Amino acid sequence: MLSSASRYNIRFARPEEIRDIIELMRPYNMHHIPSPEMPPLDDKRFIVVEQNGQLLGAAGYTFVSEEIGKTTLMAVRPDCARMGLGKILQTRRMQILRGLGCTKIITNTDRPETIAWYKQHFGYREIGKLPKIHSFSLEHVPEWTTLESDLTTIDVPSPVQGKLLMNAALTGMKHTRSDNPYLPVTPAEIAEAALEAGKLGAAIVHLHARDVDEKPTPDPSIYAEIISRIREKNADLIICVTTSGRNWSDLQKRSAVLELPDDVKPDMASLSLGSMNFPSGASINPPEIIRSLALRMMERNIKPELEAFEVGMVEYAKYLIREGVLRQPVYLNLILGSLGTMSASPDNLRYLVSRLPAFSTWAASGIGRYHSKVQDMAAAMGGGIRTGLEDSSMHLDADKRIPAKNKDWIKRATEAASRNGREIATPNDVRQWLDLRKS
Repeated sequence: MLSSASRYNIRFARPEEIRDIIELMRPYNMHHIPSPEMPPLDDKRFIVVEQNGQLLGAAGYTFVSEEIGKTTLMAVRPDCARMGLGKILQTRRMQILRGLGCTKIITNTDRPETIAWYKQHFGYREIGKLPKIHSFSLEHVPEWTTLESDLTTIDVPSPVQGKLLMNAALTGMKHTRSDNPYLPVTPAEIAEAALEAGKLGAAIVHLHARDVDEKPTPDPSIYAEIISRIREKNADLIICVTTSGRNWSDLQKRSAVLELPDDVKPDMASLSLGSMNFPSGASINPPEIIRSLALRMMERNIKPELEAFEVGMVEYAKYLIREGVLRQPVYLNLILGSLGTMSASPDNLRYLVSRLPAFSTWAASGIGRYHSKVQDMAAAMGGGIRTGLEDSSMHLDADKRIPAKNKDWIKRATEAASRNGREIATPNDVRQWLDLRKS
């Protein structure tokens, strides 16, 4: 017996579920896929409702243009009819399309009761007819009725979480031990710092490898050693590696870490969404490099850790989702306060969050002297906190700069969460939010 709607899980579909989705369509004669009426299904553009591991319904969508979304297929298991699941799925896909910038939605259907249902509950109107070109849905109806609805009035939920995610950025590319003697740089030190961060509440650890001279390196063998050391003692911690273009721009070096074997493959990898100036240099991220990195991450089932320093990068993330280069749900770091990018003001963070794709997860960080301020802002706004020596290697005490430790920043983030009445998210919580399965 099925339990109440509160126990349903609504999420984005997974690649391996396409056959099950097609079977959901069979009772309605909508399983002829591929066919002249319906091309092969794109799992990145489906949502499902499940209970106890069973799919009860599914709904698809696509894009006619940047501003016009289109529904594809939707079906609910016959024994689950009249339980409100269709309304849940339709509402969710309208919110997803609106969150990606669409202002209108188009639906083709042939069932009179379905046409009336769309009009009654979702404000659709008829705009035309389209002849069928293959057996699909009702055999005796030779055409589709095309419906259209306005998405601009759709209420898109703000991407907030009750629990607070902590992402510990431990080393980075810029700082050296001459800047801060507590900076972890060897594989053993970085792994130890990651394990300590996990014990203190971090769900994600963001890693940059260093070579024997303590300089940043893309060498995958060093990443393999760090990851192996971490997983030996904590298999739950979410491990994220960098693909930054700050010190080297060529794709081969930046993507090398994505080719690690499965036992040391990272869970996530950073993906900067545009080029930007830092105070002492530039991070160059051409569109073709961003796309190549994102597609390889998708092929290897590595979740991108999207990095946005200004609102154009958030909009570019939406574009990549519409293009099928990124899979939802997405995770974004919103990084404020670096010279040449958005300043660390509450209004700026609030605006960035308002532009995020629906049902995304985010964390924020302030660079340098803005680090504490952005911790407090993110905790108050329902987001996560990215924290650590990569983003701020010093504490400010009056006019003095005092070397910080990663654990100091993590403890302070925990205090910010407590002040705002928020629990700390576990790695398993975050894996569920991101549909991130263990490597």
